[in-house]
Amino acid sequence: MTSIPWTPDDDDARRLLNDRIDSYEVDPAAMSWWERVLQWLNDALLLNVDASGAGSVIIQVFLVLAVVILVILLIRFFRPSVSSVTQAEAQLVDPSISAAQYLDQARQLLASQKLDQAYLQAYRAMVRSAAVRELVEVTPATTATVFGWSLGSVLPSHRIPIHEASEQFNEISYGGGVPTREATSAMINLAQTIAVAQPTATHPHDNPARLMPR
Repeated sequence: MTSIPWTPDDDDARRLLNDRIDSYEVDPAAMSWWERVLQWLNDALLLNVDASGAGSVIIQVFLVLAVVILVILLIRFFRPSVSSVTQAEAQLVDPSISAAQYLDQARQLLASQKLDQAYLQAYRAMVRSAAVRELVEVTPATTATVFGWSLGSVLPSHRIPIHEASEQFNEISYGGGVPTREATSAMINLAQTIAVAQPTATHPHDNPARLMPR
């Protein structure tokens, strides 16, 4: 009597294939380090992932995400915090200090032969007086260059010394330059002059500062 061949359905075929695969024992010595890592993750996470199949992609994505999260946490943990003193120094002027106070500090520093600091304080006195008089808009993001362009547009008769003062301010602040005593005294006099200078009405399109980023 001839036996009828048995053809399993899809579920039975899949189960038989899995049983056959599970019956094979893989020699750990013949596994690569990557296959061992995947095998360890499979055992730890109770996942049935084929190290050479599509499951490998899933594990790789999981590992990449874990590394990215770890790097983000490390950056946030070790990133140095910016102190309030540093933030204040980054601004052109301190709104809590008046122009008169800046000017007094400039004179005292000039008498002490601290020419670079005296020049900076005298320039800040000019910035504060211009801001208080609303000649120009001064924000925490305003730079000396933008301020010089803005103030020069409303005080055209003083445009050249204002621009030169802004350039000297940047050279001292960022280049470590040291002005002469004559230049520092001239900056103090310029700050006093700007404090009472009368603005000239100009069309907004004539203000070159409008082209500068804020």
